[in-house]
Amino acid sequence: MKPQNPSALHILAFVYLTFSHVTDGELSGEEIDTIARVLHGWLPEATNDAISRVIVDTAAWVNGITSDEERLAQAETYAHLMKEQMSEKQRSAVLVNLIELARADGKITATEEQFIGHLTRILGLG
Repeated sequence: MKPQNPSALHILAFVYLTFSHVTDGELSGEEIDTIARVLHGWLPEATNDAISRVIVDTAAWVNGITSDEERLAQAETYAHLMKEQMSEKQRSAVLVNLIELARADGKITATEEQFIGHLTRILGLG
């Protein structure tokens, strides 16, 4: 269920959770820990509880979408918004976060590489 007024952190979490889930079909503990860490990097003053709430709320939102195609389409929409609203440095940080997530479970899949490549192009960085 989508939060009523998703924050920028919810939107980042949506992209990161979609990436982690859709590209290899699972969400490992390492990936969740990495998502929490990178979200904390975006909002260092946030408490761990606040970051956890964002992840739990966003996971429910992601899981409420019935297909991977819909999840990916929504993540793509958010990437276009990021291109319009973020600086190049911030967009680059999103890609660095995705690479960290890809490495979190110890294996980078071809699907993860494709997703990162696609977002790189949408974000105007490739």
